[in-house]
Amino acid sequence: MTERPDVKTLWRNQEREDNAVTLEHIHERASQFQKRIRRGLLIEYVASIFVVLIFGFYIWVFPGWMIKAGSALIILAAAFAIWQMRRRMSAQNVPDAQRLELIAFHRRELVRQRDAWTSAWLWYIAPFLPGMVLMGMGRWFQFHASWRSLAWDHEIIILASAFAVLVLGSIWLLQMRAAKRLQKEIDALDAASKD
Repeated sequence: MTERPDVKTLWRNQEREDNAVTLEHIHERASQFQKRIRRGLLIEYVASIFVVLIFGFYIWVFPGWMIKAGSALIILAAAFAIWQMRRRMSAQNVPDAQRLELIAFHRRELVRQRDAWTSAWLWYIAPFLPGMVLMGMGRWFQFHASWRSLAWDHEIIILASAFAVLVLGSIWLLQMRAAKRLQKEIDALDAASKD
């Protein structure tokens, strides 16, 4: 009776045709990467328009200088974050270059995006904190919902603040995950370019 080979071993040891990195393959990967960047930035631009509209509405509707000032700070934070995203993460045109220049371009872009996501807590999350804190303080001290008791209103403010911290923490974790994914792509590109 002959021994059957282990399927996992066969899978790992099989020859793969995609090991050969062609100029067209690199160009396609770089182009797809830049398209993803453009799409992501477009989503951020649209989201920032909603932030400006919503918090502009808050400035107009809600009483109390703290809520109004906090809303204005959030609008400024959204504008700052978009400016930083455009400065740090904007998509580039993929050059028609030789293999090594194209690999170098794609690697630079991956590194640039990774570094942007790694530092995003400083320019994407932190600018929103003063406005959020000021709005929370405004709700706590200046604007009490008349249809709720003060204790119940304070509980809702605390829950909303905890939710905001959870959302910001989730955004930070997603940014770190994106940076790790980009680092894996950089490592794979480095390994492929050595072949």
